[in-house]
Amino acid sequence: MTDQGTPTVQGPGDERPTGPEPEGTAPEPSKGGTPASEKAQEAAAAAAAKAQAAVKQVATGVWVDAEATENDRLMAALAYASQIIIPIIVPLIILLSETNRSRPFQRYHAIQSLGFLVAAFIYEIAAAIVYTILTIITLGCLGLILWILFFLPIIPALYYAYLAYQGKRFDIPWVTNFMRQQKWL
Repeated sequence: MTDQGTPTVQGPGDERPTGPEPEGTAPEPSKGGTPASEKAQEAAAAAAAKAQAAVKQVATGVWVDAEATENDRLMAALAYASQIIIPIIVPLIILLSETNRSRPFQRYHAIQSLGFLVAAFIYEIAAAIVYTILTIITLGCLGLILWILFFLPIIPALYYAYLAYQGKRFDIPWVTNFMRQQKWL
């Protein structure tokens, strides 16, 4: 371009010299722009990725916690799996132990597993009522089959233990929402 702003046409013999630029001239900025704008673009891309992950998290209700260590994942899985054999013990150990309580992943799953335990207990009461009524109505015939109702909470407990061991945080339907409303989670 010339000084007036009109473009100049270069012919075959009007090649620019290659080599170092003369002193006092600044190098051309890269396609990304200035370093400040590159940082702004990176920040915007990171924010967009975080927003997209949040949307995915809300849609599925399951998300991976990148900060969870192997010990965190094991203790979180034990919080759910122990509900089958010795309820309350492992979540209480996690919540009462100073080192474990300070770990957000362990704390989240310990509290949520206690909520799951309460929900399973309510289910067991309802199952006992249904079992008793249907056994009486059918003169004991359905009692031979309906005993399986009492073992159904084992399936989600093992599934939640598996998800926790995978390093995932997840929502238990109704339980997690209730616990968040009460500010327990």
